[in-house]
Amino acid sequence: MTGYKFSDFIDDFLISKEVEEGCATSTIKAYRYDLQKFMELVGDLEVESPVIRQRIRLFLKKLKDKGYTKKGISRKIASLRSYFKFLTLNEFITKNPMSTIKSPKIKLEESLPKFLKISDIEKIFMKLKDRKVFNSRKSHRYYLIIRLLYSTMARVSELCNIKIRDVDFEKGYISLRGKGNKERIVPVDKTTLEIFKESLQNRIRYTPEDYLIVNTRNNKLNPRVVQADIKTIKERCGFPDSKVITPHVFRHTGATHLRRSGMDISELQDILGHSSPNTTRIYAKNDITKLKQSYSMMHPLNNSDNF
Repeated sequence: MTGYKFSDFIDDFLISKEVEEGCATSTIKAYRYDLQKFMELVGDLEVESPVIRQRIRLFLKKLKDKGYTKKGISRKIASLRSYFKFLTLNEFITKNPMSTIKSPKIKLEESLPKFLKISDIEKIFMKLKDRKVFNSRKSHRYYLIIRLLYSTMARVSELCNIKIRDVDFEKGYISLRGKGNKERIVPVDKTTLEIFKESLQNRIRYTPEDYLIVNTRNNKLNPRVVQADIKTIKERCGFPDSKVITPHVFRHTGATHLRRSGMDISELQDILGHSSPNTTRIYAKNDITKLKQSYSMMHPLNNSDNF
């Protein structure tokens, strides 16, 4: 097909991702953002242009010059790869220009999820309870958000979608709806549930269909508000700019701390809602302490004087 531009099939591609593959709204937005970023930096080319592969490489070079990390560049490559695969399978193009484009090699230490130390978590909770540091209408919401992110390891979109009916205060768990609208049940510690029960009692009125955490106008939170809240918390707690603290970091933090406490990878996979155990296995790599304990207990050289 000749004469068709890069932008002509984006909507069809996104509909396919949403309807046929069941991708979450946030994933669809990420795909759209990545494809629009491509057009912003190198133009809206014809999909069968002879120079499109060169323009793809130019796009990746511009991302690198702008300071994108290897992981960030890899995500853009994955989006382009998925888009051009869609064009190829639907016979909109005859040759896939991404077939020879490789993702940058990421060292293990670069790929490991960022997480906070126990002392960092303790500092955040201590500061959140200090009325000299946090003294506004939003302060209690800040505390609830951190408590829930760390205890459930929910994604920010999942957190925003939790309704009161999703919480079983008696049995001690919360139902989360994750990627592809898949539902999973995660356990929650007793103290966190008591804090939320008390929080609900302080509301003027609510129904089971209302959201668990709401804004100052009693409306549903959106992920950008939560991200802004976390940024405020980071600043007021006095963490340096170089310290990575985002909603997703609390997910990594809870997972890493559970793994270091001895939780099995398969159990952690269920809590995080990973479809593949390989995704969860990264937390084992984050945990050299647990690995060393197992090694010390199991390797023959550590358990015999006969060598």
